[in-house]
Amino acid sequence: MSELPAIYVKSHVSRDILQNAALFKTDKLVVWEYVANGLQYGDIGTNPTVTVRLDSKNHKITIADNGRGMDWSGLQNFFVMHGENLDRKGGHVGRGRFGTGKSAAFGLANVLRVTSVREGKRSTVQLTRTDLDLVTSGAPVPVCTIEKEVSTNMLNGTLIEIGEVHLRSLDQAGIIRYIERHLAKWPKNSSVFVNNHECEYMEPPIAEVSRFNPTGTILERIGKVELVIKIAKAPVEEDARGIAIFSNGVWHETTLAGSENKEMANFLLGEIDVPALEEDRSPISAFDLSRSMKLNPNNETVQAVYSFIGQHIEAIRKELVQRERTKRLSEESRRLCAQANEIAAFLNEDFAKANSKLSRVRAKAAGSVDFLPRPIEGDGNDLLWGNDLPAARRPFDNSGGNDGDGGGKSSGSERRLFNGQVLLGGEDLQAKSGATNPKQASARGGFQVQFQSMGADDRRATYAPEDRTIYINLEHPQIEAARGARDVDDPIFKRLVYEVAFTEYAIALSSELARRGEYLDASDPIFEIRETINRLARRAASLYRI
Repeated sequence: MSELPAIYVKSHVSRDILQNAALFKTDKLVVWEYVANGLQYGDIGTNPTVTVRLDSKNHKITIADNGRGMDWSGLQNFFVMHGENLDRKGGHVGRGRFGTGKSAAFGLANVLRVTSVREGKRSTVQLTRTDLDLVTSGAPVPVCTIEKEVSTNMLNGTLIEIGEVHLRSLDQAGIIRYIERHLAKWPKNSSVFVNNHECEYMEPPIAEVSRFNPTGTILERIGKVELVIKIAKAPVEEDARGIAIFSNGVWHETTLAGSENKEMANFLLGEIDVPALEEDRSPISAFDLSRSMKLNPNNETVQAVYSFIGQHIEAIRKELVQRERTKRLSEESRRLCAQANEIAAFLNEDFAKANSKLSRVRAKAAGSVDFLPRPIEGDGNDLLWGNDLPAARRPFDNSGGNDGDGGGKSSGSERRLFNGQVLLGGEDLQAKSGATNPKQASARGGFQVQFQSMGADDRRATYAPEDRTIYINLEHPQIEAARGARDVDDPIFKRLVYEVAFTEYAIALSSELARRGEYLDASDPIFEIRETINRLARRAASLYRI
């Protein structure tokens, strides 16, 4: 009886590369993959510097670093899928774990060219998607050698060139934010430049900081670590809020551990470093190779980390909710809330007209040949003011009278500016609900305005797109100076906060339209912002009458 042939585990190399490349779904993930390599693998005594060039016009990305570079054997190891990380093998823990980074470029492009200099020798190689597609078997994929260990006076370093990018445009702002968030835990001597911008992590103004240490079974599982929870003075942008989970300085996830989308949760951020995640050898790994910035919730150590974070985040969040409710009871807060409602009503009247105008334009253009891109599917009602319930609006009485004729502060012939309170079926919606929070009283589809103490270093106003709220910063030097010892109803203060709200609203409205794909030219949003501010300023001219 003849012996049966042995069975071996094999891999289809080209398919393996393309499948791993699909995990890198955005330009920020791809760029950071190579930026991190440039920062991590440096020569001793050299301050790591990485320069990124985003060229949307020519569909190209370049990432240049002053790291230690790679010789020919180093380049060979670079192109080994799932190869063992040599630094990790040598006991230097870093982010390199699965050996999939070289495939990142093919998540959004056709060409990857690598030029690397090591100790006076320069080598350049190139791999393309065409090369991968041509290999239909499990055979190794040949990498094109452009030059091999050519003598050079260049310093050590590596240049990554990603060509034939499939994206229509590269998200420079998103890439910068993503890099800056990662740099929060990177050594301070590291520098990253994206086009003409130097990336620096700027933590939002912080009101309070709390620290917690685990006990009992949580301590046994995750070790002696410290959870730092910070309360920001203003709502934190979505991609920065939550607790950043690190392991030996490598960032793996940011989470609110179950408190996502709850009231006041958008004011919370912080960090925890858990070396036990890196040391975990459970059958179910704490990590995966997707670079998804998510840990594996089925791992027991991860579950313990989530539990520890979740209980303290929720306790602080509930305390903040109670504080906020208490603050709203004060007289000045009630008056600021009323003023915020007036501003919101003013903006929402413009919002309704802008949406109506857009609908009319579309209706008139409906019979023509459609050369324009259609709005994003599912977003058709995003610009509608309010919901489908029958309603009317009752004007705010800012003139002192109760019957709408201007009272004692105007001639009675002027039409009032504000169309503030919403009447649902003839009833005062805010009075019916008992709500003092503008989020509760506002119609679902419109803009909301809130006053918030965000710190002197923060912006005059911040727009939160998830609930269409404009937060006006009471602690901004200009607004604080206008407020001074005056009453919040003083004309000087009111004029300024209206101007601030107008500007933020104009930018927000333009952003909403851009998100729906309404603009075809880069100058369109600028024109829209100017038109909106001018339109609002004309309507609010009576604020400046003495």
